[in-house]
Amino acid sequence: MFDSLNTLGTLLKQIISHFHFIRPLWLSLLIPFITILYIKWHQDTKRNNKNQLPEHLHRVLLIEENSWKKQLPLKLLFIVIFLSILICAGPTWQKQASPFGEDKAPLLIVLDTSNSMLEKDVLPNRLIRAKQKIQDLIALRDGGKTGLIVYSGTAHLAMPLTQDSAVFSPYLAAIEPKIMPVEGKSAYKTLPLIKQQFSTLSKSNLPVRGTVILLTDGVTTSDNQAFEDYFSHSSNQLLILAVGDSNQSSNFPLNMDSLNELNQLSHGHITQITIDNNDVIWLNNQIERHMQLSNDSVMPWEDIGYYLLVPVMLLLLLWFRRGWLVQWCIALVLMGSLGFYSPESMAEMVQSTVTQNELSTNNKQTLWSRTTQWWMNLWLTPDQQGQWYFDRNEYSKAAQHYQDPLHKGVAFYYAAQYQQAYTAFMAGIPDLQNALEEKQSVNTPNELEHQTNIDVLLFNTATTLARQREYLAARDLFQVIVKRSPCNKAAQHNLTLIQNIIDEINRLSESQANTGEVEQSQDLPENEPQTADGADEQVLESQIIKQTLSAEQILADEKVAEKWLRRVEADPKYFLQNKFHMQTLSDKGNK
Repeated sequence: MFDSLNTLGTLLKQIISHFHFIRPLWLSLLIPFITILYIKWHQDTKRNNKNQLPEHLHRVLLIEENSWKKQLPLKLLFIVIFLSILICAGPTWQKQASPFGEDKAPLLIVLDTSNSMLEKDVLPNRLIRAKQKIQDLIALRDGGKTGLIVYSGTAHLAMPLTQDSAVFSPYLAAIEPKIMPVEGKSAYKTLPLIKQQFSTLSKSNLPVRGTVILLTDGVTTSDNQAFEDYFSHSSNQLLILAVGDSNQSSNFPLNMDSLNELNQLSHGHITQITIDNNDVIWLNNQIERHMQLSNDSVMPWEDIGYYLLVPVMLLLLLWFRRGWLVQWCIALVLMGSLGFYSPESMAEMVQSTVTQNELSTNNKQTLWSRTTQWWMNLWLTPDQQGQWYFDRNEYSKAAQHYQDPLHKGVAFYYAAQYQQAYTAFMAGIPDLQNALEEKQSVNTPNELEHQTNIDVLLFNTATTLARQREYLAARDLFQVIVKRSPCNKAAQHNLTLIQNIIDEINRLSESQANTGEVEQSQDLPENEPQTADGADEQVLESQIIKQTLSAEQILADEKVAEKWLRRVEADPKYFLQNKFHMQTLSDKGNK
């Protein structure tokens, strides 16, 4: 209860501190509006003063409405005009919520994998229940980068920050105490990994404010001191999910005292695991609230004036009553809300989490859709219509209306139609060969604008290639962009990411080739020898042909890539176990 009151107070402070108008010049209309009100009030006062009848005769001889009903239509008209001015001014106090994962707060999950997490005071055991909660949280977030760090006596990065929940899930399921190289319970050893993961996101000029969720049944004094030192100087928040049940007997009881102390020292928030989804919902709310309160992104301000249209429309309905009809007023309000409002929009290239099941084109138009399109054609250009749909997150429709290649490609990209986005971006580059050369010197503002537009189109094209898993082509194009514009930090950052992906594919390919694994006959191509159905085949090590494939070879052949991915995902438990052991040996060697 107290936590809810504190949260409400924080939100009220945010509203008060951030309240402003997006288009404040519209408020200048309040000056003639107030002037008209004053003149009307002055005239009514004069008229009343002319009436010299005594009060007892005034009530009997004159028939007038009650004071609050007197000239009620005119009063409501003034209210409608006042609200319309506020709508045009655009009141706001918060940023627009982006539908894309990279604009969600990054989340690092720190999971305790010590032996105490195998206790069964919560069924089936603490570790399995914690992993179930993690899965529920990822599904509830529906986007955003999530990473996984596991620890016992040592700490290891099981999954770097990623938006791909399909990759995240099998590695999470493989986590168990057996794969950890050293037994123990040292949560403080995760802090270097936390710093390293957040530092990879802060290479841009924008600060990164993420969330760390610690799932454990207890911490030590060393953990308290280390977490206090880090979170007292960090903009990231700590959420603690206490895994265990104090009411059930256990060999390693849930240590809520140590977790509460850690929560106070790190200025975080804590909750205990529940049998329903309340704990997951609470965690997700805390993550989103932290993102909103500390949001310094480039997202535009959200226009709250839209909500004032509801009372305006309700008041306008009264004019359909007999004696209330003011047709010109209705036309004025509708024209004001439609014709003068054009909010700014941002078309920053960010990673999309919009799925492929977006609104598809319906060739058979209804009478309503034809009428709507005819009405929009009267007032808006095709690009303005595209922007109208884009602002309402109808990206497929926006792409159909846009004529500008850049905006059309951005709309397709937001709709997760990357092939169409690639085609649209390429259509905006008249001479690709010339564009791939080094940037020429510019002498006029038009040439500068053209060069900037080409840079944006090339960058977006490379991004769409990466989205289609065309890593090699994306890498080559990012290299060209960096060569054209050495100061383009975003291109340099993306080039590093793509190169890391290709290098990781190469390393995993080499590791798979060195394991001596023999695939089942059904995984082999048709032109390869097939084994007997259901028979076990003894293969000598000397007979195994080891082959190392590069990233280019894997990505060039769809069948080889599919087979390689199946081998990588065959048993991530052993992969993580070997990886953690090698990291531990490497750390000891460095010391």
